[in-house]
Amino acid sequence: MKKLVIYLTLSTAVLFAACNEEDEVVPGADYVTPAFNVTAESVITTDAAIEDVVEAADYEADLYTGTFDILDDLSAEAMSDDQLKSSTERFRDRYRIGRPDITIEWTDGDYPRTVTLDYGEETELANGRIISGIIQIEVSAPLYTDSATRTITFTDFSVDSLIINGTIEKEYGVTEKEVFIVRDLTITLPDGLEIDCYAEVTRSWTEGMDTPFYHADDVLEITGYSNCTDSEGNEYRREITESLKKKGSCRFLVSGEVSYSVNGQVFGTVDYGDGTCDNIGYYTTSEGTKEFNIGRRIRMRLNN
Repeated sequence: MKKLVIYLTLSTAVLFAACNEEDEVVPGADYVTPAFNVTAESVITTDAAIEDVVEAADYEADLYTGTFDILDDLSAEAMSDDQLKSSTERFRDRYRIGRPDITIEWTDGDYPRTVTLDYGEETELANGRIISGIIQIEVSAPLYTDSATRTITFTDFSVDSLIINGTIEKEYGVTEKEVFIVRDLTITLPDGLEIDCYAEVTRSWTEGMDTPFYHADDVLEITGYSNCTDSEGNEYRREITESLKKKGSCRFLVSGEVSYSVNGQVFGTVDYGDGTCDNIGYYTTSEGTKEFNIGRRIRMRLNN
């Protein structure tokens, strides 16, 4: 289903999801060849690059508002300094060059609170990623209370030259370890191609919650699906069939599997590996299985 609106309220997103849940993927004995204007591997490698940077951007926002300790600590500092520079010891190991300017808006210590992270023209993470632009996070209520949500807005936020615009809505489960996420994003690639993706995912923080200011021990697992349309009219569904694993110490997803389909027919899969921290993945289409580098996309047109 093509995405019609760039910014959705959470209630609208729920209705949209109900429609998409009817479109279940039914794997066949063989992979189909989709009627795209590019090869299946072009769509798959491009989507893998997108998922890689979106997870990185989402994780960056979580570092500053993902737990009670972090949000309360930043808020306490904001009472004496309207604009914070993340130069404290707890964030020192996160960044190699530059750090975000942090602004917190609130009234008399109450909610809602708005946290703005401005990464300027270029900030380099310790893992080598280059990020820039602005993330704004609106926190409606104390985390893990009834109806507490976070709305994350990306404004020309760039991760390794891919530009993200749009919103992510987060609703919390009964503990801080599980978050239900609705993403409605537009990603612009360096060659000008735009991909609109609507996604519903659940992220479970399985390790590292006891050390909110130390990120190397973080382990997250992600499940869910997305429906995407690129600016050339290619539409597809991406479904996580084996939960994806992300480690705070690693730049890339380290394990998990996803399938790609059109109208319920699978045209490809990706295997992210065995947990080793590297950029190697394996995609399978009707042409067979190939190794590829996550983040390095292929764009090969077909003469239809």
